[in-house]
Amino acid sequence: MADSNAQMATVGPELTGALGVDPSARAGGQAFRSMEEHPAWPMIACLPVTLAVNIPLRGFRVCDLLNLQPTQTIESAWAVTQDVPLKAGALLTFWGEFEVVEQRMALRLTRLA
Repeated sequence: MADSNAQMATVGPELTGALGVDPSARAGGQAFRSMEEHPAWPMIACLPVTLAVNIPLRGFRVCDLLNLQPTQTIESAWAVTQDVPLKAGALLTFWGEFEVVEQRMALRLTRLA
């Protein structure tokens, strides 16, 4: 039986590394509805760095990866209540939580590392 606290990840054709942004986040006293509205976005968008969230999947094999189908769900041992680490290159930079936004997987940043 699956652990009810296990983090679930959905795999689909639209799965991306998109980052969710808290609409109440403020920069310079102004609220932004999306990350792209922030004045620093043009510079941030051009940074040559890979963002990655690595979550261990016990018993997940290469053949399981090759057999993935759109909308298939994979269970991990990561607790839903535990934030996931986000690395920029090799450096741990943020912690966040997964969300589904308009049928896409997103990561809402919750705190700096």
